[in-house]
Amino acid sequence: MNDSSALSQPAHPSSRTPESGSLEVGALVLAAGFSRRFGATKLLAALPENQQISLFEQTLINLCKALPTIIVVYRPELRTQFHEIRDRATQHYPGTAITLVEFKQAELGMGASLAFGASHITDWDAALVCLADMPYVMPSTYSLVADSVRPESIVVPCYRGARGHPIAFGSAYLEELRALAGDAGGRAILDMHSAKIFTLNVDDDGILIDIDTQDDLDKRL
Repeated sequence: MNDSSALSQPAHPSSRTPESGSLEVGALVLAAGFSRRFGATKLLAALPENQQISLFEQTLINLCKALPTIIVVYRPELRTQFHEIRDRATQHYPGTAITLVEFKQAELGMGASLAFGASHITDWDAALVCLADMPYVMPSTYSLVADSVRPESIVVPCYRGARGHPIAFGSAYLEELRALAGDAGGRAILDMHSAKIFTLNVDDDGILIDIDTQDDLDKRL
């Protein structure tokens, strides 16, 4: 597992370099899916290599090491578990502000969840759209993507020719994110603004590993 140590590790949240100046870059985490292919609530499933950490908690840990502000979109039925996970992360990573927002219409699809989450963004210069079921993205990758985005750009990480997540959208695209609907996610925005996309090559296959089934998790052993 890539750089996925436990909660006791110190936080090093940063999304700024001399090149990016004082840009405010946060993470918008989509965690409102129904795990239909997994057969259970996959975000609460234990990682095979660390039974003390759930899939979602590891994703959140990695983000806390990289970014100062995180918004998580989740379903109301997971309120208790997600608040417990958020509280643990806040205790160990006090430099990161984590906001949980409940989406009661998750059945409308990923695009609707993304639009709902984007409606809670106020003063960010850019947002990393992250998937909660990707616990193997390295913190350094989140930082690199955040450092590379600008208000007018879109950044897509790429590993050996394959595009992955997270995808960073500059604030110029926030209104379009807020207008999304259905289950298409941000694909329409990427297609419409292909000339604005900056492909960022990273040495992290975690950007391609999302957990959809129990087999996806089991094969990590």
